[in-house]
Amino acid sequence: MGDTDEDPTPPDGLPETLLQRIDALELPELKSLLSYIEGRVESLRTPIETEIEANAAGEILEIETHGAYALVRMHPPDPDDSGVNTDITSLYHVRREPQLDGTESLHWVYLGDVDNTAAARCETCGRTFDREVDVCPNCGSDDVDTETEE
Repeated sequence: MGDTDEDPTPPDGLPETLLQRIDALELPELKSLLSYIEGRVESLRTPIETEIEANAAGEILEIETHGAYALVRMHPPDPDDSGVNTDITSLYHVRREPQLDGTESLHWVYLGDVDNTAAARCETCGRTFDREVDVCPNCGSDDVDTETEE
């Protein structure tokens, strides 16, 4: 942690009048402003689903977003040709990663291969899962069809 008695250096390019108004805010107001700014930044950035679709090296089957990250089920590229390997379904954890130059890139983490033939489908919310389940992990319903084929 840094020295709390020292004011932070303001970024270049902000008007002096804006900086004066921000510096006059108390902690609760600053927290509210920070929350607003984070929401504003999020509303201006490209949705993570769009970035994943544009950058994926394979056939995307499903993107499940969870705010700061997404889970992606996809057929990976076939190493022997330019197509995809439909015999394999892989699961990835994808999040935005800030770079030193201020840009962002997607950070993909391979979680493993999932069963490609059998799935369970929740009759309440419609989600499919890669393994047999008794209770839907999405909505909690016990109305799960374990005979569903992909």
